[in-house]
Amino acid sequence: MVKPWYKQFWPWFLISVPVVVMIVCAIIIYLAVTQGNFSMVVDDYYKKGKTINAVIEHVERAQELNISFEFKADDEQLALRYKSGAPEQLAALSVKFVHATDAAKDFSRRVTVAADGIYRTDIPANIDGRWTVTIEPFDRQWKVSQKYTLPAIDWTLVEPLLYGV
Repeated sequence: MVKPWYKQFWPWFLISVPVVVMIVCAIIIYLAVTQGNFSMVVDDYYKKGKTINAVIEHVERAQELNISFEFKADDEQLALRYKSGAPEQLAALSVKFVHATDAAKDFSRRVTVAADGIYRTDIPANIDGRWTVTIEPFDRQWKVSQKYTLPAIDWTLVEPLLYGV
């Protein structure tokens, strides 16, 4: 006597393949919707390209003015000083730290100069890792940016280089 179809192996095997595929697709769609933070994707690439050109002009301006800095970043403290190109009036600076892999760790500080010519501010305790350090004046006329592995215990040079854009 022949068994009915629902008691045989092959029909269930053939049914299970598309069912498993549908379950996997449902899981992928769920993860894409709930975990889909795609910060690396740029919506308006043309606008982003124009911004990059403006940034390059700011870096070139810093090179013309021969602006460079030295900084130390350790013990929850940032110390920053001009190495060359310091203006007569030392105005406030904006210092931005951008983490290489985790955008949630990014932070920026507005720093003012002390009487000894050194800019100081507090920074987060755990700054271990690869960072891009960017320094700009309040009027954003120039920009100095480089990549570093922090913490930086000794005075570290920051120069206006175009690859740091």
